[in-house]
Formats: sequence, structure tokens, C-alpha cells
Amino acid sequence: MITEMKLLPHEYPDTSNMILEDDTPLDSFINEKQQRLLATVFYSGAEIPINVPFIVAANVGLFSHVRDSGIVPDVFLSLNIIGSEEWWERNVSSYLFWEFGKPPDVVIEIVSPTPGNELGSKLTDYAQLKIPYYVVYDPLQKLSETVLQVFQLQFNSYIPKNDAWFTDINLGLTLWNGRFENINGTWLRWCDADGNVIQTGDEIAAEKNLELSQKDAQIKQVLLLAIEMGLKFKFGDEYLGILSEISAINDVKLLERIVTQIPQVSSMDELRKLYSE
Repeated sequence: MITEMKLLPHEYPDTSNMILEDDTPLDSFINEKQQRLLATVFYSGAEIPINVPFIVAANVGLFSHVRDSGIVPDVFLSLNIIGSEEWWERNVSSYLFWEFGKPPDVVIEIVSPTPGNELGSKLTDYAQLKIPYYVVYDPLQKLSETVLQVFQLQFNSYIPKNDAWFTDINLGLTLWNGRFENINGTWLRWCDADGNVIQTGDEIAAEKNLELSQKDAQIKQVLLLAIEMGLKFKFGDEYLGILSEISAINDVKLLERIVTQIPQVSSMDELRKLYSE
């Protein structure tokens, strides 16, 4: 029999410095959501201003040569890659430079509650891999007061970049306050040249649904006005009772049918059959 273990709030241990067996800092749920937001937007039906083959992934290892021990960024973006359609079929499980023909264009590190050398050894590691842009997102300000730092490769090392726009990629990064997967907060998002966030497919669909709902609401009001006038003309003051029933209908097609049938029905009971069947 398993005994359920519960602790009182004042008994909770300090988890801010938890690490894995290999001394790798442990990611948080928020970090995992942030990684997913940055990666999956490219495959969600979003309108991405990129017209070349690309790969975006989270927590996938980068290997520059066979004997390389590898490094795993939180997120990376690679454009103009070789084998964009065949790599899955060939069971390529990591980003192998000799398979894809080049290093990624952007790598992003999201600082965990326990920092992992994002501004130390990783600056050197990614520069040695010839990755043009390196981004450090530090939402908890564990490393410094600067939440977002962007570095650009110059010769063999990185120099700070004053903005988060990548001209040769036609994408940028921006901080966005909003709701993602039921969590309100500040999120790192891809953006266009004007700073507009690249919406996910779900966000685009929700926006379209809202527009349709608003349009339907306007049409409904017009139809209800036409129904009210038709009922009043045909049945006099007796129409008030049935109008309240019809007003609860949200099916625009059904309301349109009621409008066309009012002149033809002989009683309100006959009209009720149209929407009570």
C-alpha cells in the first residue's frame, strides 16, 4: 500500500537549485511552455515570413562532427537546410551539421531557475559552432537585470547586438504580455519587421472565430428586427411572447428561415414548429 506524502507549505524544500544526474540545471514548466511557443508556431499554420526550407526544434542536440560531445539549446532555427524532407525518414535524431550542411542560424537559451552558463561557456561553444545569432532570455533575471540579450557572431566570437531583429532571416524576437496555454505572463515571441507578434495557428483561428461571432451577432440583430416587424404586422401585440423565444436562437440560418416563413404561416403555433422540431 502506497502512503500519500503531503507537506505543509512551510515544510516545502528549496527546489531552486535542483539539477539532473549530469549536473544539468532542471527546466521548469514555464520554460517548457516557452520553448514550445517558440518552436511550434512554425508548424501550427501560422503566417511565417520565410520562403525557404527550415527546421525549428526545442531541446534537440547539435553536433558539428562525429566526435563532438554536442550541445542542446532550448530552441534553434535553421534556414536553407539540406534534406528538409528526407531527414525524418532517415531517422536523423539530432541536428548533425554534416547532414544538414550548415549550423543553425539562431539558437535561444532560456535561463532556468538554476542558470547553466548561458553567458559563460555557452557563449564560446556556440561561437565555435559558427552560429550567427545567440539569444539569452532571462525572464527571472538570474544573470542580470537585462531580460533579453542578443549576440551576433563577428569573426570567431560574439558581440552584443542592440536589437532583436535578424535582417537576413526576416524575423525578430520581442517580449509579449498575454495568455498562452491558459497562462498569463510575459513571453518571448517571434515577430515581423514592424514588431508584430507571429500568431500561432490557434490564435489565428480564435481571431477568425471572434470576427465571425461578431458578424453573426450583427446579422442576428438585423434578422430579429425584421422578425419583430413581421410578427407585429401579422399577429399584433400577441407576438411578444414568441419573440422572446425566437430571440434565444443563435442559428442565423434558422432565423433567416423564420423571416421568410412569417408571411406564409397562419398561426404562431405553426411558426413555433420551425424552431422546435
